[in-house]
This record gives sequence, C-alpha cells and structure tokens, in this order.
Amino acid sequence: MFINREQEIGSLEKMYCSGNAEFFVLYGRRRIGKTELLLQFCKNKHSIYFLASQQKEHDHLQQLK
Repeated sequence: MFINREQEIGSLEKMYCSGNAEFFVLYGRRRIGKTELLLQFCKNKHSIYFLASQQKEHDHLQQLK
C-alpha cells in the first residue's frame, strides 16, 4: 500500500518537469518506503531504476548493460 506520500511525489514531479538536469539524494532509516517511493514515481515514465549494492564498479557496469 502506498499512501501519504503526496508531498514527496510532488517534489520529484517538480524536478522531473523542470527541464533542467536535477540531482537529489534520497535517504532515511530502513523500511520507510524509499524504494517504493521511487518505483511509484517511475511508473509510466521513461526511466531507469538501478539499485546499487556493495559490489565492484565493474560488476555494476555489467548489470547496467
């Protein structure tokens, strides 16, 4: 269930529609819905979602290919 995240989605939408290159950092304690927030935001948009883990750079590049 995804509820009560209108403010966060609104902020992401504003950056997405700005026409500029944007950078943001999403952080917070575990299990509060950070991943789900991004997945919901990316729905119906041309986007790439990549979850990095503690691997070597080469391994990440192979996964992105």
